[in-house]
Amino acid sequence: MNQNFTIVCAADRNYFDLLKGLIDSIQDKPEGQSVPISVLDLGFTEEQRSWLDTWVAHRVEPTWDFDVPAKFEAPSHFRALLARPYLPRYFPGYDVYHFIDADAWVQDWSAVEIYVEAARSGKLAITPQIDRAYNTNYKRPKRLGRTQNFKSFKWSYGWKTADRLGRNPILNAGIFALAHDAPHWSLWADAIKRALNRKTLLPRKGWPLLHFKLVEQTALNSVVFGDKAPAAFLPATCNWFCALAAPMADTQSGLLVEPNEPFTPLGIIHLAGEDFQNHDFTLKTTTGGQITTRLRYDDAPFQL
Repeated sequence: MNQNFTIVCAADRNYFDLLKGLIDSIQDKPEGQSVPISVLDLGFTEEQRSWLDTWVAHRVEPTWDFDVPAKFEAPSHFRALLARPYLPRYFPGYDVYHFIDADAWVQDWSAVEIYVEAARSGKLAITPQIDRAYNTNYKRPKRLGRTQNFKSFKWSYGWKTADRLGRNPILNAGIFALAHDAPHWSLWADAIKRALNRKTLLPRKGWPLLHFKLVEQTALNSVVFGDKAPAAFLPATCNWFCALAAPMADTQSGLLVEPNEPFTPLGIIHLAGEDFQNHDFTLKTTTGGQITTRLRYDDAPFQL
């Protein structure tokens, strides 16, 4: 595989241990040892920066790339979310940018290859939050189809757009790959600007800011489903959302696998969600037993 790509991630001092796990999971793979890692620095300690500067190719502190209204009281780490459309500017010189959230880690290198090769074709390589194992398939439907995705689109672009686009599956922006010259970057930035500039975004008392926190993901979804920018929808094994379905543990290989036949090994484990990074999961094993464990990289190998 052509190696002119970088894996990009972001964190602050509170997420450093997770970030270190992601970096270790990359560099522990023979194929990952030569891949440059680029980090958006959201505020590390000097000791943490010293470690990073030993092991990563680039470390950059992002600015606020958008004029975020003060009413949103956006925390500093939101700079990383809003910096994503500008990764080629922060880390110039690469053909492909493969972003991976710090609360994820690489178990099977083939997932990285799938993302990068799909991006080389000019498509956004991204994984929808859908799988036959995910609990969202088995819940009572939301009234009038008012899902999280619908509400996020309504908040960002109004109810007409939400009715047209919010019915699609969520494309998870925590892990994606995109070529440096793809049109998606500028379309994405423009979509974020439109959302932030809407006059109807004046918050009421007690206004939930969840949808503001998802604005860059909703914007990227609008680029694919609204602007029809080309995308490659990858299987859930490339971005396994543990909050939606606990994986299974394969006692023979020691790997985390999908919880249904044929028990395909998971490529990237994603622990997004409220404290799922420290959550104890009860996993079924392929031999009929079960174990209880966290699913961070520093907990592997798991005691099977």
